[in-house]
Amino acid sequence: MKSTTKWAIEKYKVTVNGNAFFGNGVSYSPVPWGGCTAFVPYGDFTIETWKSVWQRDLELMRSNGVNLLKTYNTLDAAQLIAGGDPETWDHDHTEFLNTCWNDGNNPIYVLMGYAPPKNQQAAFLSSSWQNQSNVDMRATIKANFIELAKSWGAFPAVMGFVMANELNADNVVNNPLFFEYWNDVAIAIGNTAPGKLTSLANVDDSMITVNAGNQYMLSGNFFWGYNSYRGNWTNSNGFDNLFSTFQDATASNPVPLMLTEWGAPASTHDANGNMTELNESQMNNLVTYITGHYNNIVLNRSDIGSGVCCGGTYFEWSDEWWKADPDGTQCNQPNAAPTCNSGVWNPGPNMNVQPNYPGNYWDEEGFGLFSIAPVSPSTRKPVTEGGCPGPWNPETNSPYAPDTLTARPHAKALFTAMSSLGK
Repeated sequence: MKSTTKWAIEKYKVTVNGNAFFGNGVSYSPVPWGGCTAFVPYGDFTIETWKSVWQRDLELMRSNGVNLLKTYNTLDAAQLIAGGDPETWDHDHTEFLNTCWNDGNNPIYVLMGYAPPKNQQAAFLSSSWQNQSNVDMRATIKANFIELAKSWGAFPAVMGFVMANELNADNVVNNPLFFEYWNDVAIAIGNTAPGKLTSLANVDDSMITVNAGNQYMLSGNFFWGYNSYRGNWTNSNGFDNLFSTFQDATASNPVPLMLTEWGAPASTHDANGNMTELNESQMNNLVTYITGHYNNIVLNRSDIGSGVCCGGTYFEWSDEWWKADPDGTQCNQPNAAPTCNSGVWNPGPNMNVQPNYPGNYWDEEGFGLFSIAPVSPSTRKPVTEGGCPGPWNPETNSPYAPDTLTARPHAKALFTAMSSLGK
């Protein structure tokens, strides 16, 4: 590392080394064909072992105007130990982060996510907040964040840490102690990694969470994240009153807003209920949806104007085929075969029509800017007897070739808009 980055928050504006920043980002969870998040590396394919995946992607991002990516987990020794695996197994992000930094030449900054808070959501329920087991779990999570900040905070590519993703259920955010806890974690991260930021990525609940918690989130390195899927495919709709209601909710304690997820599925269903790619007309509508929503974000940008939004991370970079799999049918689970749903593009459990989306369905496995296709799947071997073939070759103890990505037309539209805006 030849440089450092110092991030700061000035009301609704984010700066890096004193320069105003706007995030043209993507949500990055490149789980390969046949894989899932239930097994090592627990959804984190940014480690050294899986460099063939992220090496495929980073230069493609850089060349298309992406300057930020947000992950959903950062594999650490604590997760390996909890899973019964040796803590010496690979959880090294050094080369990934240095490649993102690219010696400061068109860097791609990283918001590092962490899955354990969501996986341990019971520890945050207001009704059992004082249970000793939950107190201990929260203390462990805080300690693990401090270790993450020690390990990765000095890397110039690191913008900061997403402390939790979609943890803001009604029976969680009705407790002021929830926000006081996360404010303490944000302070601890800031003390350990000065100049790095923190966030909570929330389900869009029409500002219930911000109204409940903004008065407690006083750490100077904190900004709000919202995962928002408002609007429809008409160009004029965008995020309706999202930005104005956020500004109202934070007027007494201004902090930035980032759209930590936004987007729409690039899929529809055939007459038999199977997922298919959009037809030309539907894809045109998706392009309209994406460009309209992106323009709405830009209209409310805080880096050069009076807006509240410091950017967004589009959901998502590539399709994830594990997300709608029924219990017991994912990747290495011993009874997953012969169904092997992690290798099938499945529609989501919600089969109701969603008219705000061009394809009319909420398909968890179809949000990618890129579709995925495995290389030679018929020759692959399962890791677990009774399990399914996936991205790991048990004979060579190494990954199979990474999936082939194919850009969908709305990816080109988004990247064109990002590139024309600049970084």
